[in-house]
Amino acid sequence: MLYKDTIREKQFSKLAAQRGVCVSIFLPTTPLTQEAQNDRIVLKNLTKDAMEQVQAIADKRQVQVMTGYLEELQKDDKFWQFQAYGLGILVTPESIKTYRLAYAVEEAAEVSDRFYLKPLMSALQPMSAYVLAISQKSVKFYEFTAAQELELVDVSDLPADFSAVTKVTLQRDRAPSGKLQGDEGAETLQRQFLRAVEIAVRPVVSGSNMPLILATTQEFQAMYKSLNSYDMLADQGVDGSTEGLPEEEIREAIAPIIKQLRQERIQQWVDLYYQRQNESRSITDLSTIAKLATRGQVSHLLVEVDAVQYGTLSDMGEITPSDTRSGETYDLINEIVIRVIDNGGEVLGVLTEAEAPQELKPMAAILRWV
Repeated sequence: MLYKDTIREKQFSKLAAQRGVCVSIFLPTTPLTQEAQNDRIVLKNLTKDAMEQVQAIADKRQVQVMTGYLEELQKDDKFWQFQAYGLGILVTPESIKTYRLAYAVEEAAEVSDRFYLKPLMSALQPMSAYVLAISQKSVKFYEFTAAQELELVDVSDLPADFSAVTKVTLQRDRAPSGKLQGDEGAETLQRQFLRAVEIAVRPVVSGSNMPLILATTQEFQAMYKSLNSYDMLADQGVDGSTEGLPEEEIREAIAPIIKQLRQERIQQWVDLYYQRQNESRSITDLSTIAKLATRGQVSHLLVEVDAVQYGTLSDMGEITPSDTRSGETYDLINEIVIRVIDNGGEVLGVLTEAEAPQELKPMAAILRWV
């Protein structure tokens, strides 16, 4: 089992609004307990780095308190037994918060008057998806995580199989009343079964921006789509019955679909960007984006995930860049992303590799109005 933490929108906004002495530490971790010792050593080194930085903006007592928090965490055997692929640690003189992540992150020790939150932003991470595997003899609901693993999700009222809904053992069996017979009766029972599945899945996926991928026969896929109410249901699915199919084979079949969905999403973003260019509603200048993001004019933002630009950003959106990292500066790209999210904009992260045109990196914006 992968132990991970979910950060809700309100919680993220609260972290983004934090001001004062803020230490943000991120490191890749392993879910294998027997190998966690190496992660503790990495944390020890990042703690040393962070505490050296924090002396520029904190008094001696604050440094001692935060060092104590981090040293206690390093020594907590039980904590290190239940990890995922990444770990975020946010520390102030008053508290320490930890977030286990389903994806790996780069090592970082950032100190400023606000938290460095870019590694926690799901919009900037590899795409995840829901996977619904349906056969007559079983129904399973998974999450395909950013670490490219399948995790079984417990869904309340999800039918165990076809017969649990229809009260017949096979889709073409006659119903007890004898009223449903032949192909027409079989199709009615199929729809009854899939409707029950869709109703159970609906509250789990509702409000999510993750695609839902079907793994079942083409016949069931077509029928489920006719009943579906979730607008992120993927057109492409894994064709064929999943009965008796190992989870690893399902995972391997899902991975290229996820890659294609991600590239399609990026291409749609790029196409919209160039369409808006004719209306003077798309820009790449970092200083201009910062001002417009502060005013709430940015509707869509594309960000190169690994890009960093230190400096400060005023409440009016004025940038003061810096060539060096210090306790008085922070990652401007991180701050711009937060302002876009706070104002209801959508953010899409791309990798340094050729996922998007180079001219749109490190950041490009589509505006609500001019």
